[in-house]
Amino acid sequence: MAGKNKSISSQAKAVAERIHCLRDYLDLLSEHGQFIKWPEAVMPEPDIRKIAVASGRDSMGAPAIMFDNIRGYPGRRMVFGVHGSFSNIALLLGYPKGTSIKELFYELIGRWGSDKPLIDRIKAEDAPVNQNRIESDINLYDVIPLYRVNESDGGFYIGKANIVSRDPLDPENFDKQNVGIYRIQVHGPDQFSLLSVPSHDMAHMIRAAEAEDLPLKIAVMIGNHPAMAMFAATPINYDESEYGYASQMMGSPIQLTTSGNGLDIQAGAEIVIEAELINNKRTLEGPFGEFPGSYSGVRHVPLFKITAISHRDNPIFENIYIGRGWTEHDTLIGLNTCAPVYSQLKESFPEVVAVNALYQHGLTGIISVKNRFAGFAKSVALRALSTPHGLMYLKNLIMVDEFVDPFDLNEVMWALSTRTRASDIHVIPNMPLVLIDPAAEVPGKGHRLIIDATSFMAPDPVGADSKLVMPPSGAEIDELARMVQELQRRAEKS
Repeated sequence: MAGKNKSISSQAKAVAERIHCLRDYLDLLSEHGQFIKWPEAVMPEPDIRKIAVASGRDSMGAPAIMFDNIRGYPGRRMVFGVHGSFSNIALLLGYPKGTSIKELFYELIGRWGSDKPLIDRIKAEDAPVNQNRIESDINLYDVIPLYRVNESDGGFYIGKANIVSRDPLDPENFDKQNVGIYRIQVHGPDQFSLLSVPSHDMAHMIRAAEAEDLPLKIAVMIGNHPAMAMFAATPINYDESEYGYASQMMGSPIQLTTSGNGLDIQAGAEIVIEAELINNKRTLEGPFGEFPGSYSGVRHVPLFKITAISHRDNPIFENIYIGRGWTEHDTLIGLNTCAPVYSQLKESFPEVVAVNALYQHGLTGIISVKNRFAGFAKSVALRALSTPHGLMYLKNLIMVDEFVDPFDLNEVMWALSTRTRASDIHVIPNMPLVLIDPAAEVPGKGHRLIIDATSFMAPDPVGADSKLVMPPSGAEIDELARMVQELQRRAEKS
């Protein structure tokens, strides 16, 4: 996917240059009314969960929320909703609040392309994350205000950490240094489990370490640069750097330092937990209320031993609410799931116009494409299923014409209603599928559904006498729509 990004606006560059860590981003959000502090003392459960659910009802405008009076955790702070709305994402990209999802998508893919890292190296002794260090008598419960994300979770979970690991067979290769988001269940003061599906980079590294009896050290970064939180969940190739993509997308360097166990970590992270895989040791993990909106069950997963903890003064624990959508999970990874799938498809099929994979981490995707001939859209759909993300996640695909906005579900429903025939629906059984899909036949195995809702093309004889109504579109209509919105805002103020 290496290539050349489009130029980033001066406003976006100004935002990128002022943000080096989570605290900088919270300051930016605060300036725009997108960050609040909860005024009352809260119980970790159920208060935080209830507030997260209430806030998540506003996917366009919900603020980040800080809790600094948590019963049972005196002096501890936590924040959620940092990426909880598309307005927060817009501000990160240098756009105003209320920018449409479609506009943010095209901005994101316009920047997509280069993974050459832009890095500022900070000496370990100068890095804020190393202001405090714990190497003995480690007790995670003393550092983080832990709680169950959903009421029937099997334990305390950390849901939004950036986890750094190096390929145990190629540890000096920076590009193979993975930064991913994997759910972590705490199993004691100095132990936790980590879940990754077979296609994830972390799973590959665990298999390699255990097969060769090699050490696998990781660093769990909590409270991160907002761009890193986005791109740690982005499905890019194994040898592409998340640090590289995040820095290139922002157009400004990411500040890194070296962890005590030799990994590249964010210098401004709030908390870093250093740990090592206990080879060939498994523990029971779950249940956990996952993004499909159901509990994921219990399974045996790898176990890690904590070796040290570093943290800033007065650290902020950043966590996320995950459950039946819409939640921060969806706004956090929605756009940056769309972008790589679009980029990978575009290499093979320049006719692809847009990809909407916002829903449940892309379990359902909508792809708009300019048809070349009958059956062409189905071929594009099959290519989407072979992308790194599509391999395990893209379960239901709806293909629409290039003039159908895949981010406008009214237009998508029109296409489904008027373009789809029974012969345009295809089910492919016995396919790999993410373990936590509740509709899977067995965990890790299921179907693919392709619905071709594109217009009929030769040599298809059906529909040749039905001429479509093509309403005016383009830059002029976009400008008129903005004018209508501006006049409406003025009317509201008058």
